[in-house]
Amino acid sequence: MVIGVELRPGCKRVSYSTTDRNLCARWRLCPACEDVRARRMQAKIARRLQHEVDWANDVGWDLKVGILTTTLPGKESAIRQAGLEQQVDYLCSRTTLPGYTGWHSMRGLNTKLKEWGVMGGSHHIEFTNTSGNWNCHMHSVLVGFENDWNVPLKDCAKWSEWNDDLTMKLVPEKLEVMTRSNKRELSPLGLGRIYTLDVAHEDELARPVRYAAKVSYVTKAMDVKKFNVGLRGEVSDFLAGKPTRTGGRSYPRLARSFGSWSNNPADMLLD
Repeated sequence: MVIGVELRPGCKRVSYSTTDRNLCARWRLCPACEDVRARRMQAKIARRLQHEVDWANDVGWDLKVGILTTTLPGKESAIRQAGLEQQVDYLCSRTTLPGYTGWHSMRGLNTKLKEWGVMGGSHHIEFTNTSGNWNCHMHSVLVGFENDWNVPLKDCAKWSEWNDDLTMKLVPEKLEVMTRSNKRELSPLGLGRIYTLDVAHEDELARPVRYAAKVSYVTKAMDVKKFNVGLRGEVSDFLAGKPTRTGGRSYPRLARSFGSWSNNPADMLLD
């Protein structure tokens, strides 16, 4: 008789082989597998950033990297009262933009980023529910070059210093601070005015792996333990996807690449 073994501490599935590296389906809300997914995503972003840094060094161009967090409109907006699936669809929807032709993905954010000199990156959707209503927001990795970068949003990160009790030396620490954008930048896209933008310092880009770990809020694991019993059913149903005409299932994409990061799907497979 073959005895099943736990793949990793806390995992909800059982493997009959110690070499099995498969993860639980997301709809099972397995905390252990969500943690593995987060680490894998972090590693992919670190590898891609290292590739960008090496390429920029080879051609002698100054690389610019930032993490932009965007939100839904204010509480007066109807979308704030909508369900989880509706809020995620809202963030990812294709819309028209005044003064532009055609339809534009991610509420036109990708089009604006390209216009602002961002050559590529990835979006990561996160959702929480602490007040009874869903709060979806998006963390985006932005990559461009110094000469092209023209993002009209203010860098919100600030440096602070704290005293290390062991070394008795001042240690610099980068803090994230939220701010509000001008109505002309994010509001026309149907996004909230509150945002954060953390532009990487030169020292941070010298170690892309460390930088990817520092901005782990971009790829952190879904905190399944914080969902109460009433919410877990909605989250599970959402992640289980919908049946397709061909008999398969269509699953929600919580991570999406754009620009140059979409040109090589094999290298930047996000979901």
